[in-house]
Amino acid sequence: MTLNFPYSLPTFADRLPISSVEWSIKRRDSLSGQGSGRIWQAELADPLWRAVIELDRRASSEMKQYAALIRALRGAQEMFWLYDPLSPFPQKDPRGLALGSRNIQIAAIGADMRSMRFSGFPAGYALTVADKFQVSFGASPVRSAFLEISESGTADADGVTPFLSIFPNVPVGVSANTTAIFAKPACRMVIMPESHQAGRARRHLTEGAGFTAIQKP
Repeated sequence: MTLNFPYSLPTFADRLPISSVEWSIKRRDSLSGQGSGRIWQAELADPLWRAVIELDRRASSEMKQYAALIRALRGAQEMFWLYDPLSPFPQKDPRGLALGSRNIQIAAIGADMRSMRFSGFPAGYALTVADKFQVSFGASPVRSAFLEISESGTADADGVTPFLSIFPNVPVGVSANTTAIFAKPACRMVIMPESHQAGRARRHLTEGAGFTAIQKP
């Protein structure tokens, strides 16, 4: 059986023995300033999510398999899905038990393109600042967005949340009634060139393995 790209979560992300992660963004801005200290910022494109991953020390027989899977991505040619290990589910539902298999949808998008309402949650379900979610949209090609809740809110008796600020802005093409994934929301990524470290083998153990990933929208 040949490998399928992008790697699914069970193929790659779910298997990784992650010991530490830095989940952040890479901004794509133009900055200019004056001697007075005034600074102007122009956002040239949406920021990209970035993950710096360190892997735990494990048996060399196991670690060389992860290295082989990463090499099979051929640098930044092929993509994979990765979720923030610190945010697999909303913080008030850390195991996703209340969320279950519910179909959560975007109920409405704010005119400022920086906020959303959601429907389909259990009554009283709480979303918290820094909760993550994923949406797919468009066709030929299908695009993906990885977004973050910027303010807390609670679903009403009908399972609908108030408008909540999100980061970054809502991508053009995302619309109401689009499915929003809050259970292991994943970001489509590639390996940053020259960032993969296969690790150092000491007898039967390998340590020091890791890589940096950057979002591929």
